Amino acid sequence: MLAGMMRVMLGTVLFALMAAAAFPQSAALPDEQIWSEFEQWVAALKPLPPGQSVPIQKRYVESQVAAGVPAEEAARRYERMNTIRWDSTDRMRTYWDGAFKSGAGPSNPLRLLQETITGMKPGKALDSGMGSGRNAIYLASIGWDVTGYDMSKEALRAAQESAAAAGVKLTTKEAKHDTFDFGEDQWDLIVCSYNALNPHDKQWPPVFLRALRRGGIAVFQGTGAGQPPSLPRLLDNWKGFHVLRIEDVDAGVITDEWRPSLRRRTVRLVIRKE
Repeated sequence: MLAGMMRVMLGTVLFALMAAAAFPQSAALPDEQIWSEFEQWVAALKPLPPGQSVPIQKRYVESQVAAGVPAEEAARRYERMNTIRWDSTDRMRTYWDGAFKSGAGPSNPLRLLQETITGMKPGKALDSGMGSGRNAIYLASIGWDVTGYDMSKEALRAAQESAAAAGVKLTTKEAKHDTFDFGEDQWDLIVCSYNALNPHDKQWPPVFLRALRRGGIAVFQGTGAGQPPSLPRLLDNWKGFHVLRIEDVDAGVITDEWRPSLRRRTVRLVIRKE
């Protein structure tokens, strides 16, 4: 009887080992391995053609499931990746490379930008954190001389491809907000559209004061890098400029923009250097 029980137990152990070998992808991976595999996945990911868009979450989870990972574990891995990507700039760059390979973001230019520049004479414009270039391409199409920067090489690739398709020219540079040289008296317009440049941050008014030409305008719209908006703080922060427009928009009101506006309050700010 004891021998029989031993045979049953041994058989159970062997079956478990065989199952683990047959289905290794089903294991709950640690964060470092999740990130390492995500980096490899992004590097091998094929960019979608201009004009096509599939959420990076959908592409990632579907690829995991196709590789044998259970759907629940694939979704968990995505959520862990989406959390730990905030740990460093390099990880954020990798994430955005994957997102822009997947056609991330709205395709139409920012409505606030269109409303603001109505009647303005085209000049030199800077699109900071330009993403795939929707605002830069719009500005170039109506006569502006546009430079844009982004930390994601895939964003710049997508922007140049879309600009070529639209028959316009852009100057693009790979940079972050804190490494790009904004210059002095360089710009008639600076666009900050959902680019994680926080207008509440006190480091930016001196930079913009120096970079804008007299009469130059800066347009901000975003969710404040996750920080709750404060109109009094914004007014105080930009008191060296003429504030043309300032709004604190409830979550869910703006439905045609980046998804954070659906779940967080959105700041709109337009300033002019006197």
